[in-house]
Amino acid sequence: MNRCYNGLPGLRILLVSFIVTLLNWQAADSQDSIYTKSDFAPDLDVILKVKTEYDLDNSLIRFEVRNARFGLKGRINDYMSYKVELDLSDEGKMKMLDAYIRLSPLKRIDIYLGQRKIPFSTDYMRNPAENIFANRSFLAKYINDGMRDIGFYIDYRSGGGIPLNILIGAVNGTGNNNPQWISRPNVTGRIVAGQEEGLRVTGNIYYGATEFREHLLMAGGEIRYSRNNFFVESEYISRNWTDTIGMRKNDDGLYIHSYYNFRPERKMIKIISPTVRWDFIGRSVFTEETEASRLTLGINAGFEPRQFYSEIRLNYENYFRSSLPIHTDKLTLEFISRF
Repeated sequence: MNRCYNGLPGLRILLVSFIVTLLNWQAADSQDSIYTKSDFAPDLDVILKVKTEYDLDNSLIRFEVRNARFGLKGRINDYMSYKVELDLSDEGKMKMLDAYIRLSPLKRIDIYLGQRKIPFSTDYMRNPAENIFANRSFLAKYINDGMRDIGFYIDYRSGGGIPLNILIGAVNGTGNNNPQWISRPNVTGRIVAGQEEGLRVTGNIYYGATEFREHLLMAGGEIRYSRNNFFVESEYISRNWTDTIGMRKNDDGLYIHSYYNFRPERKMIKIISPTVRWDFIGRSVFTEETEASRLTLGINAGFEPRQFYSEIRLNYENYFRSSLPIHTDKLTLEFISRF
């Protein structure tokens, strides 16, 4: 499959225009609209994520603006809504992220058309403020990296004692902000059984082709339990593909992470959350072909009753195995602000 990857012309102009719009929409007096200060007014969502890291193996330090994300979402009417999101600094790069319209023709059915993260892997779908740790899991960083695309989705939610959320979709497969002509789209499916509280099980599948990968097949499973202040989640993903010389290759990854929220009755700190994560990645994490494995220990201090809105995070990462020089033991101090 011949796929071309080009940048977006005029991204800087689009970015400046978008930010100006965000800063001025609240002050605008919309005389020509039948809705004034109603449920249909858009919401501004801003996420700032800044951190400093200390490399314990090489005695190096760095400061980083990891994310500076601006989003606008809202409803046009009872049937149509939208979301637009840009990041001024996604690992130092400006990117257009979400840009889609959602149509809700029936009570339990939503139809999406536009660009968003492909709904595959709960950890990958989390925004930077909700990532729990300062650095993403191996699955989100390597296996799922680049799975933001333009496509069409149908999302169905059932009722009953055990709620089901079933989503199917088709995407270009050409990546972020790259609407190339294709012979056939990539397809994805996701099913979630359970509620936010209690036990929840999820299955994901993705098939198609991307640059340098033909007959790409990704499959994953998740299990999560959440009750009151306790949270634990585990996920496994397997990825198989055929490379440019016709060889079949595979890799996979696994993580388990958990936290517990303590809520001290203090004026300043509202939530204290010890966190722990153990994750692996390689050609096969169930054999001796693991390429990287690490233990992450952390403590999150929240200054809002709502988790993931105003936090300081301190993480320690210890690598048991690493095939890349960027994988070093480190300490990370991170500030999170979302409003």
